[in-house]
Amino acid sequence: MNEIARTFYLLAALQGVLLSAVLLTKKANHSANRILASATLALSLELIAQVYYFSGWYRHFPGAMGFTYPFPFLYGPLFYLYARLVSKATPGLRRTDALHFLPAILVYASITHVFFYTDAAKIAFVDTMIEGEQDPLYDVIEAAIPVQGIIYTVLTIGVVAAYNRRIRDAFSTIELVNLVWLKYVTLGMIVIWSLVVVLFIIGLFLPFTAGWDALIHIPIGILIYFIGYKGLRQPEIFLDGSTSNPDLCKDAKYERSGLSDRSADEIKDKLLHLMREERLYLDQSLTLQKLAARLDISSHNLSEVINSRLHQSYYDFVNAHRVEEFKSRLADPANAPLNLLSIAFDAGFSSKGTFNAIFKKHTGMTPSWYKARMAREGKNVRIDT
Repeated sequence: MNEIARTFYLLAALQGVLLSAVLLTKKANHSANRILASATLALSLELIAQVYYFSGWYRHFPGAMGFTYPFPFLYGPLFYLYARLVSKATPGLRRTDALHFLPAILVYASITHVFFYTDAAKIAFVDTMIEGEQDPLYDVIEAAIPVQGIIYTVLTIGVVAAYNRRIRDAFSTIELVNLVWLKYVTLGMIVIWSLVVVLFIIGLFLPFTAGWDALIHIPIGILIYFIGYKGLRQPEIFLDGSTSNPDLCKDAKYERSGLSDRSADEIKDKLLHLMREERLYLDQSLTLQKLAARLDISSHNLSEVINSRLHQSYYDFVNAHRVEEFKSRLADPANAPLNLLSIAFDAGFSSKGTFNAIFKKHTGMTPSWYKARMAREGKNVRIDT
C-alpha cells in the first residue's frame, strides 16, 4: 500500500472515530445517532484494517487479525435502521431489530476458532487469504456480502422514498425536513455496494489484487468525510432529522376515517374558501396540522379530503395556490420593480429551487418564460428578471 492511500485511510478513519464520539454525546434523537455512530465507527475500523493488512502490520500485531472480517454484514443493517429512525418510519428500535445482525454474528461464530491460533498460524492464515487460497467457507461468506448489501440498500431506498411521500402530505415547505443529505448517503452506499458486486464478479474470473480493494475503500473514506462535513455544516441533521409531527409516523395511505361524503364536501368547500379569503398559503411554515387547526378538524380528515376530493397531496395543494398568487402578483403593475424571486417569496415560497420546480410542474414553463410570454401578450410586466 502506498503512502498516499495509507494516509488517506488513516485520516478518514480518525475523522470517523471522532465523529462517532460526537454523535454519541448528542442527546436529541439519541437512538438514531447511536446507530449512525456505530456505522461510522465500523467503517473507520474497516479502513484501519486495510492499512493493517496491506501494510504488513499484521505480521507484527497478529492478535488483531479477523476482528473486522464480519463488518461488511453490519453496514447494510446499520444504515437501514438509521434511515428508519431518522425518518420516523418507526418510533424507535424493536427487539426484533437484533435479527438484522444475525448474519454478522454467524460469521463471527464461524471464524471463532481462528482467534485461538498461534501468532505464526494467524500470519500464515492471512497470507493464504491474501493470496486467494482459502477455505470454501470463506468463498460462501464473501459471496453473501454483496447480496446482503444490495438487499439493505433497496430497503433503505424504500424508507427514504416513503418518507418523501409522507412529508408531502404534512408540509407545504419541505426544504428543512426532506433529509436530502440522507439521499446522498444512500447514493454513496449504492455506489459502494455496486463496486462490491462488480469486483466480486470480476474476481470469479481474474486473480485478486490489492488495488481492487482501493476501489471500494476510497469511496468508504469519502463517505466518512461527507458525513463529517455535513455534520459540521448542518449539525441539525443529527439532532432531529425529520420532525416530531405525528403525521409522519403513519403512512400517507391512511385508513378510511368513516368521513361521510357530505362532511367531506363541506370540509372541501370550507378549505377552499379559507385559502381563497385568508390566503394562508402565504405562511411559508404552513403545515397540515396548522391548517387543520384553523378548520377545527383533525389533520387525518383534512389529508383525506385533499387526497380524495382534490386529488392532490397537501404539498401540491398549497403550492398550487402559491403559483396562482405569484401569477397574480406578477401581473400587478405595483410589483413591476420587483424581481421574480422577491415576488415568489412574497407568494409563500421559501427557496428559488423549490419555486422554479413547482412553477414548471404546474405551468409547464419556467417563471422567466412565463414572464416573457406575458410581456409579449401586452401584460404589465418588464422583461428583466
